Order: sequence, then structure tokens, then C-alpha cells
Amino acid sequence: MADSYISNPTTDPSAQLQNLSAAVDAGNIKQALRLKTSFMKRSSDSYSREIRDKFHLLTQQLRELEDWQHFATNPKREELCKKMESLQQHNEIHPEEKAKAIKELQEMWRQLGPSDSNEGQRLWRRFKGAGDTAFSVCADYFTGKREHRNKNLQERSKICDSLDLYYLRNDWQNTDWKASSQIVKKAKSEWKRFDDVPHRQRKVIHDRFNQVMLPIQIKLKEEEERNHQLKRDLVNEAESLFENNSNISSLVPLVKRIQSAWKKVGITDRGTDQKLWKEFRKICDDVFKKRDEAKCDRELQKAEEAQKAKQRKTLKESAKRNKQDVLTELKRKAELCDLLEKGAAEKSIATQWVGVLDLPQKLAEVINIRFEQAQRGDIQYAKATQIEEICVKMEMLAHISSPESSQGIRMKLQVERLDKQLSKGIKEDRTVVEQLAELQEHWYCMGPIQHGEKEFKMRFDKAESVIKNAFSSTKIREA
Repeated sequence: MADSYISNPTTDPSAQLQNLSAAVDAGNIKQALRLKTSFMKRSSDSYSREIRDKFHLLTQQLRELEDWQHFATNPKREELCKKMESLQQHNEIHPEEKAKAIKELQEMWRQLGPSDSNEGQRLWRRFKGAGDTAFSVCADYFTGKREHRNKNLQERSKICDSLDLYYLRNDWQNTDWKASSQIVKKAKSEWKRFDDVPHRQRKVIHDRFNQVMLPIQIKLKEEEERNHQLKRDLVNEAESLFENNSNISSLVPLVKRIQSAWKKVGITDRGTDQKLWKEFRKICDDVFKKRDEAKCDRELQKAEEAQKAKQRKTLKESAKRNKQDVLTELKRKAELCDLLEKGAAEKSIATQWVGVLDLPQKLAEVINIRFEQAQRGDIQYAKATQIEEICVKMEMLAHISSPESSQGIRMKLQVERLDKQLSKGIKEDRTVVEQLAELQEHWYCMGPIQHGEKEFKMRFDKAESVIKNAFSSTKIREA
């Protein structure tokens, strides 16, 4: 409330009491208390009896005003205490919503004004304690949020460092433009992923990203423009051939050659490429429409359809094979080879060799060679590096640790996989089941283990079990 009722500050007792009276009449308890304290700095003996009596009267009025305020506001303070305690107990409320609610309750408390009564102070301690407890969860959240933002800022700095280093070290005269384009796309994608950074550093790190990205994008843009021109030349060539060549039999191979050349052109801007493709596609469609109308390629078309039908049939029959049945049969034969290699009777093993399921040709050839070598006593032990690498790959696929002795191989495989993703743009798109099947095939087809057989088999079986259990519970994720 404004102090407009206060006259010019003075030490005149009458003026001081006049200001005190105005504050009491206005209901401004805070200002009245301050004026009362100021008046009492002098000894009461220095004032006249009339001044003392008037001050005593105003003091009583001020006390009544305080009592009235306490009476009017304490129920509201009690209600605010209950609301704050309710916030304290409900931890399911999102920290940001809870912090906002706490702030609103604190503002409502301040609007009630001061309260120096015992009851008022008791309610204040109750309100503040509940507020502090309720905000403790929020404090942890906001601390975590700050840490998360700082971590994102570090990740964005790493992206900038990587791009800067890539631009400086890359041989732009002999670069893999597709890989460079993928690196830029990957960097942009990662940049968006780490978007939540401290507000004060947002512009600085964003400006740096644009700065390190710009020279790379200029290089890519120049290469795109060169490729755009190559495609414009192909469009013009196809158009010229179509307009000037009436022999459809010779025109079709020429257009196909241009189509092949089109596919070999490097990176382009998507929007520009679509426009050029639309022009090129129209010319090609016109050529092949003319060919169909002339029916000059009827026999070729029939042969192509027959071949496609044959391929579809082969694929359909292949798809009918149950991969698990194949692996089960392969494992059975591998175990028979293992028995024979360890000295089991050849005759009893041979009678069990033929199964009810024919293995795919490639697998059949490999496992049959192992079987024949075992029959001759020509034991071809698996290479230690091959065994170790299969076990490590299985452990990586299962997301379990490898022994200390295998950490070097595991690190090598991880680096190779990361290099394929970032530098070459090659990402593993096979499912976990498909990757597991490939490793199982390698394991069953390789020769016997000469040293450490028990340990390696335990590692392989453990990883295999983890993968299968995780997959069966639908918790497995793609490697």
C-alpha cells in the first residue's frame, strides 16, 4: 500500500502521531508498526501528557487492528498450511507443476500481510516447513535438469569438435560424398537430440555449430550442383534421342543405358533432384510406352516375366523353410561330428548322420566336410581367434560383459561397428534373431575346440540363453 498519507518526515511529535493515525486508519499495519517504533525511540518523559495520551490511544487502536487482522487472516493461513501439506504428500505431481503451485501458495501467504502473533508465527513455521519439504523433490528435479542440460551442451560441443576435425582431415579431392552427406545428416539428427541446453549457452553453441557446418555444406553444395548438371545433361540426351530416333528397338537400350548412368550420379539436393527426375521419368515413360505399343519387346517381356515368376516361386519355397528347424538339424550334426572327433565309433555315428531335413546347400557342404574329415581322423581344429570372436559377438548381442582377456577383441569389434555407422553410413538392420542365427551357424560349422572348450562353450551357451530369454519376454532390443 502506498505511503501517500505520510506527511513530510519530521521529528515533530504531533506530525509523527498524525502519520501514525493515518497509517492506522488506512489499515496499514506494517507502516504503523514502523512509525510506532520510530516514535518510541525518544523517552516518553520528553513528550507532553497530551502527546502521550494520544500515542497510547493510537497504540490501542493498532493492537485492535492487529487482533482483527489475526482473526481475519489466521483461518486463511490455516487453509494455506493444509494446501501446502497436501502438496508435500503428493509426490506424483510433476516437479515443475509442484514448484509452480508452491510459488502460488507463497504469494498468497505474502498477500495476507505480516503476523507477529504467536498463532501467526506457529502457522508460518508450519507453512514454511511443509513448503521446504514439498520443494525438496522439486530441487532434485531441477538439479537433474540442469545436469541434463549441461551434459547436452557437452554432447553438442563434441559434435562441433568432430565436424571441425572431419573438415580439416578429410581429403576433399577424393572424398566419399555419400558418406560425407550421411555424416552431416547424422550430425543434424544428433544435434536435435541434444536440444535441451542451458539458455545462456544456446546461441553460442548454435553459432559454433553453424560455423563448423558451413564449410562442409559448401563442399556438399558444390558437389550437388555438379551432379545436378550431370542429370540435366542426361535429361537433354534422352530427350534428343527420343525426338530424333524412330527405331524403337535401338532406342530402348540407349534409354536404359542413360537410366543406368542416372543411378550412378552422386549426391543431389532432394528438391532439385525430384524436378529433374520428373522430367527424366516422363521421357522414359514415353519411350517404353512407344515400345509397348509396337510390341517389339514382347518375347523379352515374356522371358522377364517367366524369370520373375521363377524367382518368386524360389523365394516362396525358401521362405517356407523353418529357420529354427535348419539350426536344430545343423546343431545335431555338429554334435555328431564332435562325438566322432572325440573318438566315438564311426559306424554308430554314420547311421545317425542322415536326418529328416535337408540343410541349405552352403551349410550342408561345410558340415559334410567336417564330418568327412572326422571320419578320416583329419581333425581340423577351429582357430582360437575365430572362437574368441564368435563368443565376444554373442556377448555383445546379449548385452553381457566379456572376460577381461577378451576386452581387446570386444573393443576392436565395437570400433569397427561405430566406424561403419559414422564414416560409411552402414547400419546393422538385421534383427537380433537373424544375427543370432548367423553366429550359431558359424559356431556349429567350425571345427572342434582344442583348448578351453568348456569355458568357450559355457560363454556361448550363456549368451545364447540370455538372448533367447530376452527375446521370448519381448524385452530384447535391436543391437
